[in-house]
Amino acid sequence: MALDFSGQNLRGRNFKGRQDLAGANFSYADIRGANFTNANLTGANFSHAKAGLQRRWAILLLFVSWLLSGLSGFLWAINSCFVSLIFDSRLEYEIGGWTALIILIPFFFVTIRQGVAAGLGTVPGAVALGFAFASP
Repeated sequence: MALDFSGQNLRGRNFKGRQDLAGANFSYADIRGANFTNANLTGANFSHAKAGLQRRWAILLLFVSWLLSGLSGFLWAINSCFVSLIFDSRLEYEIGGWTALIILIPFFFVTIRQGVAAGLGTVPGAVALGFAFASP
């Protein structure tokens, strides 16, 4: 016999790995934050169920995204200051600017194609390449 969870508050409930949810009735239930990992939901009825993140998790994710956005802008400003040193009249500053640009170009290309973790892997090689070009 199928389980009937219709109209119930199932917020944050853990159904992980349960095998007996086939054909279960979740209509009009509040399933925000419920964990259905590896559960068999064949034929389950989710009509008019409230789903999504709980409010505290949505606020936390919004805050973290703002924090990462601000950090990204700050780091971009620092990088632009270093690259703008290319146009300085002193040779030491020009070398630093070109080194920063040589580090950024492979990082961005690899990050766009393969992700941030692979992009960070290019930084040591780009630093070595930058210093090789910078040495007289």
